[in-house]
Amino acid sequence: MGELKTMVQYFYDTCSKFPERPAQKFNSKLYDDNNGMFTYAELKERVEDIACALLKIGFLHKGRAAIMAPTSYMWTQVDIAIACAGGVSVTIYPTLSDTEVTYIMKDSKSTVIFVGNKEELDQIKRIWKQLKDLKTVIVMDTSFKGDNKKVYGIKDFIAIGREWRKNAANYKKYIKRKDGVKLDDWFTILYTSGTTGQGKGAIITHWTGSSRLEGTVAYFQKYNFDVNEHDVTLCYLPLSHVFDRGSCQWLALTKGSLICYADKPATLIEDMQKYNPTWINCVPRLYEKIYITMQQAMAESTLKKKLFDWAIGVGLQALEYRKDANGCYNMHPEFDLKSKLPLGLKIKYSIADKLFAKVRGLFGNRFHHSFSASAAISPDLLRFYYALGLAVVEGYGSTESFNAAVLNPITACKPGCMGKEANGSKCRVAADGELELSGAGIFKGYLNKPKETKEAFTKDGWFKTGDVVELTPDGYIKFVERKKGIICTSIGKNVAPAKIENLFSTSSWVEQIFLVGDEKPYISALIVPNFANFIALFKREGIAFDESKLVYENIGGMQICTKVGDDFINNKRLQELIDNEVKEANKRLEKFEEVKRYTILNQRFTESNGMITPTQKAKKRVIIQVYKDVIEKMYE
Repeated sequence: MGELKTMVQYFYDTCSKFPERPAQKFNSKLYDDNNGMFTYAELKERVEDIACALLKIGFLHKGRAAIMAPTSYMWTQVDIAIACAGGVSVTIYPTLSDTEVTYIMKDSKSTVIFVGNKEELDQIKRIWKQLKDLKTVIVMDTSFKGDNKKVYGIKDFIAIGREWRKNAANYKKYIKRKDGVKLDDWFTILYTSGTTGQGKGAIITHWTGSSRLEGTVAYFQKYNFDVNEHDVTLCYLPLSHVFDRGSCQWLALTKGSLICYADKPATLIEDMQKYNPTWINCVPRLYEKIYITMQQAMAESTLKKKLFDWAIGVGLQALEYRKDANGCYNMHPEFDLKSKLPLGLKIKYSIADKLFAKVRGLFGNRFHHSFSASAAISPDLLRFYYALGLAVVEGYGSTESFNAAVLNPITACKPGCMGKEANGSKCRVAADGELELSGAGIFKGYLNKPKETKEAFTKDGWFKTGDVVELTPDGYIKFVERKKGIICTSIGKNVAPAKIENLFSTSSWVEQIFLVGDEKPYISALIVPNFANFIALFKREGIAFDESKLVYENIGGMQICTKVGDDFINNKRLQELIDNEVKEANKRLEKFEEVKRYTILNQRFTESNGMITPTQKAKKRVIIQVYKDVIEKMYE
């Protein structure tokens, strides 16, 4: 592992090495700022303007400043600036409720908050009387004008900082503040998603971030892989979450790579065409949706479907030549698959690969890998993408481990496993199967929660992840389930919901499934159909339904149907297709794991109804409470 530096030092070192290289690109029609691009030299100037403005308004060393905004180039600039001002950033999802935002602001004692737009400013104004520590709000919209006393528009705030640092004495104060940041200083406070209760603020120090980044670089190099100044990443996941912030934003900033920003999650495919990234971070649900979309497109033509199925069959045959004795696939971009194939298969693969190239083209023409995290991804789905020649590298991490502590080597990807201990981490499995972590990237503790902090670590200082895993003979780690998520039935069987949920991950008809069965004789499920696909099917087949009952919500920049009428879910065609999905899944399960009964819901689990977190994890307590009567009926 290389020499550890503060996150501030990494940024300044990169700016010194690559001043003229592009650092950020974004849609200039969406954001009227610097013609849609910043070089590293320009980014440094912008960061110093914002950091100096913070000093000008009296922001203290080790003070806390919150960021509550959608992902954007400005989010990154503010994140770096807070650190350079010697401060601690506190990230807040812009989709959280007033109650949740109030809790985080009060718990963190943030004196400053950066918000994305007027809507988020209005939310802060509604709760400001409860926030005794909050002094200043900055709106990250270049067209917004504030009173420049308590509320600033970012354009004016930048100008204030630029003017202040023109004074040599002031700039000297800034340099002293910046250079005074130590490895043990707090870098950021990240709040956990709180699937079973209130979120906790995980304290991430500069050492935490630095050790993880250095560990990642060393792990990559071990497998002849690298990220450098010629790479391009596309940022579209919430920067409020550790995943994109660490292994997209900060990995790029430390290596001199270009960070491009999607207009919104809904435009990801178009943005990949526009920015042509070499890597992205992704969540399993996106891979699943791309797969489902492809299957549906092929199903519209018998000839296309036959050709596609033949090509995939050839691709899977060829994939065997990437596989080693342990069932791991070499997905390194320099691996020459065609040279390994026998003549007959090589000819067929050359034909099939022309079709695969069109699919790969969706990701741009220089794409070499993506990281997949936040949930397990189906092994069959991974093999599908590997057959297409797309390297999806699965890993595992948490807020408390500041990104992946477990990762598949790109030269030996093993579907069904999260990977090996990686990126500077040490892993061990406790007697009850819980994964424990030590080494790089481990958080300092939970803010204002000494009891929970003590409970999170073993007596010898290893972090208890709360996840049950299995260790394979060749050192790979397989996810089983969250300890709190394991269902203990009344007949003494332990059931891992993740295993069952995974069987529905590529279903065209089941959008969400929530499993129950604690202290019950069998497993039951609450099932949310894929409303969009059923709407399309009903219209295609002339099946009438009450369209006035459809409710749409803007999610990630897309209008998504979140509720339908009772007539919709009572339709026999829908019920038959859902039932077939359940029966097919049950064939792959042990008897005690089978879904014996289920209820089809007419409403999707969303953030706005409080049933899922911003990271799309189900809030178990909330769902069980809301559907208490429905669940009880399944056991009558």
